Amino acid sequence: MEKNINLKEIERKVYTLYHEDGIIDIFAGAWILVFGILAIRTDRVWVAGMFPVYGLALFVAIKKKITVPRIGYMKFNHRQKSKIEKVFFSIHIVIYSFAILLYTHNTPSWIDTLFQEYPMLFFGAIVTLFFIVAVWTLNIRRFYAYALLTLIVSIGGHMIDTDVSYGVFPVLLGVLIMSAGVLMLNQFLQKYPVQMEVK
Repeated sequence: MEKNINLKEIERKVYTLYHEDGIIDIFAGAWILVFGILAIRTDRVWVAGMFPVYGLALFVAIKKKITVPRIGYMKFNHRQKSKIEKVFFSIHIVIYSFAILLYTHNTPSWIDTLFQEYPMLFFGAIVTLFFIVAVWTLNIRRFYAYALLTLIVSIGGHMIDTDVSYGVFPVLLGVLIMSAGVLMLNQFLQKYPVQMEVK
């Protein structure tokens, strides 16, 4: 008797393999790290919100250089591609809207209050939401762990009574996530040698 083929499970494993290289982890950590550095050095942390948008081209180029020669090119099915496009478009709208509001100093008072009184919790909520959306969109289950780590760091940063800039905590979180990505990338390179040349 032939076993039933679970196409959804096969797709999930393919997506997991495609992101097993840790590159998306490195980019996520870099984004948080940039936010933390800007929070320490400037008052324009909103600039970090543009990182996922303008970093996409670099991300795609690195995936093509490192991942594709080792495991091949993964083509998303129509449903998955449509979901990714809708999420990415929504992120664009949200980021640009916030950037415009912050740049023109027209943010609603409740956002100013949250950012000024509870900066770590505000940061933690936004980043946690991004990680959960990434799990839903790309099936990267380990991002649940990053979401939990973000909550722990942000709540801990909020509760600790210290004169240290709140940007130190995102820097710590970014370094941790980037380090995990680098370890994954190293394992990926050893596990999957180059199979073909990509021109």
